[in-house]
Amino acid sequence: MHYPALIGTALASLMVACTSVPGSGDAPSLEGTRWHLDGVSGVALEIPSTPSIDLRFFDGRLHFYGCNALSGRYVQKDHQLQVPKGFVGTRMSCNQELMDIDTAATQLFETGVNFQYKRDTLTL
Repeated sequence: MHYPALIGTALASLMVACTSVPGSGDAPSLEGTRWHLDGVSGVALEIPSTPSIDLRFFDGRLHFYGCNALSGRYVQKDHQLQVPKGFVGTRMSCNQELMDIDTAATQLFETGVNFQYKRDTLTL
């Protein structure tokens, strides 16, 4: 199955700095979309070829699939996403690269992240 690309600047942004940029009010809804992590910039995180790192927006929940399956109610305001009450999910142990991606994604979405959505690319 082919998913559009999720450019993982989001994971890097959290570790560098997270700033709030006012949205333009015309952000498209992410509800019902699926994304595949294509890359991370700014930090040394290895993206494994398997398993696929996926992000899905369904039924008001953000679902993140890395090492663990994580899910939480998300809030989208303009061009910003947040999972304010945190994630619930499995607690498997995986290789360190996958564990680092899970940790970075959890911190990123719980803190809040700005995004851009163009054609088949979601950049956080």
